[in-house]
Amino acid sequence: MKKWLFLLLLLPAAAFGKDTSVVGDIHITTTRVDPAVVARKFPLKTGDTFTPQAYEDAQNKLHDMRLFKKLDFDTHTENGRTDISISAEDGYYFFPLAFFSSGDKDVFFMSLFEGNFFKKGETAFALGGVSSDGYTFSGGVSIEDNFFNISFTKLDTEQRFYRDYWSSMYGVMNVADDEEEYSDPLYKWDMRDYDFKLTYARTFGDFSAFISPEFKHTSYSAEVDAGNHNQLSAGLSYRKRVRTSSGMGAWFGFGLSDKQQMLRNMPVPRYAYGADVAFTKGGDWSGADYDITKLSLNFLWQMELKQRHVLSLQVKGQNAYGSPFSDQILSTDLLGGQGKYRRLIRGRRGAGVTASFLFYILRGNTGLLALRPFYELAYVYTGGAYRDHSGAGATLSYKFWRVPFPLGINYTRNLSDHSDIVSFVLGGQF
Repeated sequence: MKKWLFLLLLLPAAAFGKDTSVVGDIHITTTRVDPAVVARKFPLKTGDTFTPQAYEDAQNKLHDMRLFKKLDFDTHTENGRTDISISAEDGYYFFPLAFFSSGDKDVFFMSLFEGNFFKKGETAFALGGVSSDGYTFSGGVSIEDNFFNISFTKLDTEQRFYRDYWSSMYGVMNVADDEEEYSDPLYKWDMRDYDFKLTYARTFGDFSAFISPEFKHTSYSAEVDAGNHNQLSAGLSYRKRVRTSSGMGAWFGFGLSDKQQMLRNMPVPRYAYGADVAFTKGGDWSGADYDITKLSLNFLWQMELKQRHVLSLQVKGQNAYGSPFSDQILSTDLLGGQGKYRRLIRGRRGAGVTASFLFYILRGNTGLLALRPFYELAYVYTGGAYRDHSGAGATLSYKFWRVPFPLGINYTRNLSDHSDIVSFVLGGQF
């Protein structure tokens, strides 16, 4: 009896020892980037427990750097230790980009992107855009787990307000205009806004944190809340297995190390999760003329099917806690960004949900043809009641592997005000 009891206790331990091991030495060779940068980005360390899932997640962390043309992984297990070999083919690039977008309004945009020139796996950018609504400049650099950004935007535009609490969209890069679509606004305001923002973010594995001071001055042709709206924002984010899109290095083949993997079906579905929380505050201490308080929440769930199709559900919530007009909640910020709209609703608080399905019609060595139908709904509290802004439609787009953004057409039906918009799509996520 004691013998059988001993064997029963021994079997689970033997099974555990057979299926797991300890990470041994990790050997990394690269073309240009410092191997120490790759080692710090690779989550598995010597002494960690080695499992197939942890190994797969660690490989994806390197793919998500979007730095490599090729990544080869190899393992050797002996005496309960698994040595890992990583061979990486990388390089560097400088890439200028300019485009002119024509819709209801015209936008001109130009930029310069850099990657890995200093051998630290860094990416940097500088961009500027101009339209009839104003101009914007921005620059940033991402190096290992740190991100720095500085931006300045000047808006000089007209805001139009309609029945049922609708108002016009605005922004330098906004090409949709409500003027020809909707007649007889209740009233119009000229708005001038100067916005200077600094952002620092730091990544800690699947988590990241940011802090962002913002210096903002707004004026209107009406008596609203003209003055300083200086504020400080801080937040936390969590991402688990959420895929990143290729960067500008794709023009040169960088960031495509998982291309062949993406062309193959998966053995089982893959689940991804994300969550964000951000808090904004402004007042006398920040040089603001108003008391500003805002809380933002965001939750994301994705299921990637065996055929790589992706079902996404996203929930957002915001509360402005009685902040002034210029810092109220916008219905478009509560939607998932799938639809294009000419008008929005603004208010004190709100929540939104977005569902979309990314269906790959074609996956080949040249690129990806995809159809993404979507539905999104937001409720915003204004005028003593919650008012809805909902939309449905689809985006048909094609993404060349060597082009970092998809090209396509979007159709959106605003279900709340029964309007339609068809727009050319340049950019987005795959």
